[in-house]
Amino acid sequence: MTTSADTQRAQNRAVVEAFFASNLDNPEERIALWHPEGVKELPFAPAGIPQTRWEGRDQIVANTVNNSGMFENIVHTDLVIHECVDPSLFVVTSRMAPGARFLGEPYPQSFVHVLRVQDGAIILQQEYFNAEILAKAEHDARAQGRTPLSRGAQGA
Repeated sequence: MTTSADTQRAQNRAVVEAFFASNLDNPEERIALWHPEGVKELPFAPAGIPQTRWEGRDQIVANTVNNSGMFENIVHTDLVIHECVDPSLFVVTSRMAPGARFLGEPYPQSFVHVLRVQDGAIILQQEYFNAEILAKAEHDARAQGRTPLSRGAQGA
């Protein structure tokens, strides 16, 4: 017998799956999955990142569009979705597919994401990653004269 929590979890999992299937080459795909009051956080971001928390639709749209200008071939592979007792909460692990790039530099990143779904949309994304990999890619890009601002993006 399926409980209402099981039904809710399955519906919320479908949102999480769609979020990771979305492609930053088409930022509208991911933007459509965000709750209007969504929050994105990068708790382990490297020092010097100008912003590590975005609140509300306008900030999340700006961050998503900016990221689409800095990151290329961002495809999450080896995706494992861990369901929690709370049917709205998920812990997801993933890796970047070969060919992922940050400011033109290789970006072999791995992630742990904590996601909460509310009303059929992502209301919270906490993204944990190896800050050294991001810092190295940015350092190497800057050495080649490529920066987020030179790519038309303003933020991390």
